[in-house]
Amino acid sequence: MKRFETALRGRLVYEITGVQPEALLNACAAEGVPFSDVLSVDAWTLRLSVPEHEGTRLERLARLSRCEAELLQRRGGSRDRALLRRRLPLLLFALAVLLGLFVSSLYVWEVEVNGAETLGRGRVLRALEDSGVYPGVFWPNVDVDAVRSKMLTRVPELAWMTVRVHGSRAEAVLLERSEKPEICREDEAADVIAERTGIVTKVSVLSGRPLVRPGQAVLRGETLVSGTLESIANGARQVRARAEILADTQLELMAVSPAQTAKTAAGRGARVRFALCIGKRRVNFYRKGGKALDGYDKIIREYVCGIPGLFTLPLRLVKEELRPYQTAGPAQTDAEELRERLTQKLETLVRGELLSVTCAASGEDGQLCVTLHAAAREDIAQTLEAAK
Repeated sequence: MKRFETALRGRLVYEITGVQPEALLNACAAEGVPFSDVLSVDAWTLRLSVPEHEGTRLERLARLSRCEAELLQRRGGSRDRALLRRRLPLLLFALAVLLGLFVSSLYVWEVEVNGAETLGRGRVLRALEDSGVYPGVFWPNVDVDAVRSKMLTRVPELAWMTVRVHGSRAEAVLLERSEKPEICREDEAADVIAERTGIVTKVSVLSGRPLVRPGQAVLRGETLVSGTLESIANGARQVRARAEILADTQLELMAVSPAQTAKTAAGRGARVRFALCIGKRRVNFYRKGGKALDGYDKIIREYVCGIPGLFTLPLRLVKEELRPYQTAGPAQTDAEELRERLTQKLETLVRGELLSVTCAASGEDGQLCVTLHAAAREDIAQTLEAAK
């Protein structure tokens, strides 16, 4: 309380020097001048503090008491008010910034999507915008239940979703719907056919009647295990054939590419230009922004105003760097790169073990042809449902 009173009313600290400085204390008491914090420095000097508005009376009483009053310090009062007046514009600016942050936090300026593993982010953002969640929306008016219902209708692949608002960021948390497992009835008729041509090395039949044996060559589409079981007592009956048929297969992949392609090299004279995005409006600091620039690579960087994870303001600085390029001449196509691409494709096709891989490359009429031959041991069993 005393500190608040000192800061509001102000106090003056004086050093009193004289033959009888205590005479001043008697005079102040007689005149009703309040004083406090009396400290005796020596026999002829003491210190005390009085309210700021009593400074003139104290100095007059000091002269009447044949003492000298020296002002040592000002505390609060007019000194703090003068300092506050000098810093008032700064305080108003800080208050305006805080008010702007508060108002900005009531609007969504950034939308994040979490949990979209197979769904495209662009599709989810478009669905959110149609459902009422987009940059610039007043989030207290957003009905999360209504947004959830609309999203589940617009995106059938979703099993559940919600929207969480953190300041000026809206986070859409998604849970994608799991694919239903294929339900097969054991009493439905189905055969096992060969997915590829090969030589059978192993036959493991779980149900059905095998039609091939190890060492036999089969063609693509040939029936390996029949779903029709014959019985002398009950006649023929249909089952769902299941089996694992390992076979040695041969695969061939081919890729054709121009032997020479034009390559580019960086040129001189790179240009940099800036733009400012305020909400959904864009202000370009350059002319002819919509004109296409041939012979330039454009690199765009965006700098968002805000603190990541805390808040975001509707201000984005866009930096566009235009780097010129020029055609440097033809470049030889790399056969090794084509071979690696074919190998990656081959690994996705084979359902088993690769035994050997050979590659051949040839060039004719300006074309580079790379052929990949592979021998594999894989499961060629494929279920074929019987026609109903």
